[in-house]
Amino acid sequence: MRFETLRGVASFDRTVWNLMAETASPMMEWDYYFCLEESASVSPQRGYQPCHLVLLDGDEPVAVAPLFARDRAWVEFGDGGLLELLAEMTGYPFHRGVVGTIPFTPVPSYQFLHRPDVDAFQVHQALLNQIDALCAESHYVTSRIYFVAPTAHHLHSLLHAQGYISLKSDYYLWKNHDYADFEDFLKTFKSSRRTKIKRELRTIRDAGIETTMAPGTSAPASWYADIYRFYLATWNKHMGSELRPFLNEAFFRLLGEEFRHRIRFSVASRSEANIAMAIFYEKAGNLYGRYWGLSEPVPFLHFATCYYNPIRYAIETRMRSMDPGFGGEHKLHRGYEISPAYHYIKFHGATERRVAYSILNQIQTHAAKGKPDW
Repeated sequence: MRFETLRGVASFDRTVWNLMAETASPMMEWDYYFCLEESASVSPQRGYQPCHLVLLDGDEPVAVAPLFARDRAWVEFGDGGLLELLAEMTGYPFHRGVVGTIPFTPVPSYQFLHRPDVDAFQVHQALLNQIDALCAESHYVTSRIYFVAPTAHHLHSLLHAQGYISLKSDYYLWKNHDYADFEDFLKTFKSSRRTKIKRELRTIRDAGIETTMAPGTSAPASWYADIYRFYLATWNKHMGSELRPFLNEAFFRLLGEEFRHRIRFSVASRSEANIAMAIFYEKAGNLYGRYWGLSEPVPFLHFATCYYNPIRYAIETRMRSMDPGFGGEHKLHRGYEISPAYHYIKFHGATERRVAYSILNQIQTHAAKGKPDW
């Protein structure tokens, strides 16, 4: 067996990659990485140099670890700014490293991909050993694996054995507990909360707004341009217009060309005009909410478009779960449950590792004492 490092998924056979990703989330498929890379949303200029690690048996790929070389640690979500803090405190370049992630997509879905006829434990071990070798060769101080899929059991156990530290964060997940319909779902709430949700939905209806779920395969090309404009409006509202958005118009156009078979649109319309839209990815009974926006402020429109409408669709189609996207404690009041997300960091270099562990121990000690300044 031997290894190759790819500077992008475009040089890898789409069919072979997706065969290995058959049981993975849709964001682990070749098409999604291609949209990110081809649009240059993910690029060396944006701090992501693709270096996907491929394990081959002769000339046949048997496994792949999607990886990126990073010269910064900003906006990796999983470490919560830890590496930036360590670099600032010590002067060591902890931000220089190799990262296993789905860029700009904080969903617990990352995993190593492999052919179904190979030993998963062995290929995972081989890939992790090669990541160590890559870090030594390139003088990377860290290797980071973020938002590891909960079903990637071999990867979780091997990361611990390989010397990675584990970080945990919480996210929100809706689970289908065999609800007969949306009304059955509402019965799980206390009377006051159920009344509030119904009032929110009634407000939307009284405003003459209808919500629907539409497949990406039948959506007009203009919808992919629309969702970019909605995404941009939401970005500017929360992040400001001076900070460049993570994703660009080309990314959403490519979704319509390469990834539309995985897409569902949650659309809010009035008099046949779309006034709000959210985009979802769908696969194997799971729904993943990503980006949304609206053209006019309407009370509760966010909840209707991003939560209630897709939940109703998930119940009607007997889906197992719906991930609404990162953050937002208000999701707990609308039927979502807290689930853990796990991230892993390994420090390379004896001195760097010793310094990092010393500071991490201090942080842990202060946290245990309730010190707010750590």
